[in-house]
Amino acid sequence: MPAGRGKQCESCSWKKAFERRLKVNAETFELQHIRRLFIEFGQWLEGHLGAHRAFLRLLNYMPFFDFLTSQPSGIPSYFSLLEHFHADGIRRMKTPMLWLKEAYGVEADPLMRENHSEKRRIEELLRSVLNGTASTALGKYHASLMIKVSEGTMTLRSVRLSLRAAVGVLGEASSSLDVLPSKESVRHYLSKTPGQKAAAQGFIGYLNRTLGLDLDVTVSKRTLARVKREKLEHELMTMLGSGGSGETFERSWIKLALMFFHGLTSINKKSLLYDRVSMDAQEGFQVQLGGKEYWVPVPDDAGSVDFRAHQPLE
Repeated sequence: MPAGRGKQCESCSWKKAFERRLKVNAETFELQHIRRLFIEFGQWLEGHLGAHRAFLRLLNYMPFFDFLTSQPSGIPSYFSLLEHFHADGIRRMKTPMLWLKEAYGVEADPLMRENHSEKRRIEELLRSVLNGTASTALGKYHASLMIKVSEGTMTLRSVRLSLRAAVGVLGEASSSLDVLPSKESVRHYLSKTPGQKAAAQGFIGYLNRTLGLDLDVTVSKRTLARVKREKLEHELMTMLGSGGSGETFERSWIKLALMFFHGLTSINKKSLLYDRVSMDAQEGFQVQLGGKEYWVPVPDDAGSVDFRAHQPLE
């Protein structure tokens, strides 16, 4: 055999193996036009990847062509692809999607894909609530929101965010999500998640209007401050138990400690200037911030600090 022919013969071998695999698997499709499309795709795949890689990957795309048998012409619309594979599945079918685009002009529609994904998320939210009074109220609220979508005054994303807040409100009323919320459960939900107030008040207002409830979205500043401090305390205690160390850990600790002990907000931990010092026989960090100096305990000694003794700032 002449020198240099070995690799060429290997290429020929892969080409024959690929053509054989392509032909054999094409025969598994009952419809002639699907067999034709599969052969066409295989030839396209070989042209893009070479016979070796095409041989290894061809069988991965059989489910795609199984789906095409349900399409009258064999060429699917992007909508039908979304309905069958969903957005995640289409992302895994990039190669046949590229073939459809190049050969038949089937283009991806980002807006359609996003709306389809939002609809699926909305369906999951609705299914998360057990059948009963709560699910009936949630379903009717969803229907009222979809009217706004049809009128062009609301997006599906806004619907999803509103329903997510509504499910949160129901979850606070009952872990089984099967009862309507009370004033107390609404107050507790909003105190824990004040950022959800705008999204939740639509559902709460709907319940008040349609079911004659008297729910209130108002939460006192004192309650919000208490919940915030409890959250900060929990984060500090978690850091205490983590055994962390190093500058990054110290800066995160100091930021939380300044917020908890001194009521500061909007702290950029990367710009903090601090030194480790001792005060009244207790180790701490002396921090310079905004032209002022603050002291906070170091994590090593903070276990002896009575967090509860530090009352919320008025």
